[in-house]
Amino acid sequence: MSTPFDPNDPGHQGPQWQGPPQQGGPPPQGPPPHQQQPGGPYQQQPPNGSAPPMTHAEARAHAKGAKAHAKALRPWWKKKRSWLGILVGLIVLGLLLSRCGGGSDPSGTAVPATTAPTTKAPATSAPATKAPATKAPEKKPTYTKEQQNAIEAAKSYLELSGFSRQGLIGQLSSEAGDGYSKKDATIAVDSLNINYNEQAARAAKAYQETSHFSRKGLIRQLESSYGDGYTHSQAVYGADHADD
Repeated sequence: MSTPFDPNDPGHQGPQWQGPPQQGGPPPQGPPPHQQQPGGPYQQQPPNGSAPPMTHAEARAHAKGAKAHAKALRPWWKKKRSWLGILVGLIVLGLLLSRCGGGSDPSGTAVPATTAPTTKAPATSAPATKAPATKAPEKKPTYTKEQQNAIEAAKSYLELSGFSRQGLIGQLSSEAGDGYSKKDATIAVDSLNINYNEQAARAAKAYQETSHFSRKGLIRQLESSYGDGYTHSQAVYGADHADD
């Protein structure tokens, strides 16, 4: 039984042409001269009307093209990439709808944004500390010996009777009185804290004890320059308080 011819079998070289017999030597090897092809071994020609056999690389390329063609003809719901794109699109659409509808309630009315009330802390200012006013020590006036004597004389007159300022200065500076200078007598009288309203009341009371005066006459006597020399207001006060 003969083995079938396989053109892809490298060990099969096909029928060998023996050539015409030669005398005195072995017959020639290989195919007949009219069937030899340059660059390769002898291959059997396919029968008329059939495609030539494909190589291994051509078979792989043909299988890959057929697979791509079958994949392109599949319906869209069977394609994995189509489902993936639809899923991504649905996720993006859901995010957009959640952002757009985040500020409205299900009824479609917009919900006003509520902001937390801000509490402003009251401004606290440190209490102003006022430095205590330091009062400069009062400087005691210095008097001459003559002025000191005039002061002591004025005190003695005030213990005896009531005097106005004008009357006490006149008593101290008069030649018939103490004979101090007008300047020293004035300094001595002004150095004393004398209430001349009370002095006018004392003088009015003395006049009432020795003589009878009307209110008008007593005021005139107290404010006269020839009398006691009080001011009009001091004389009025003295006349109104002579009986106290």
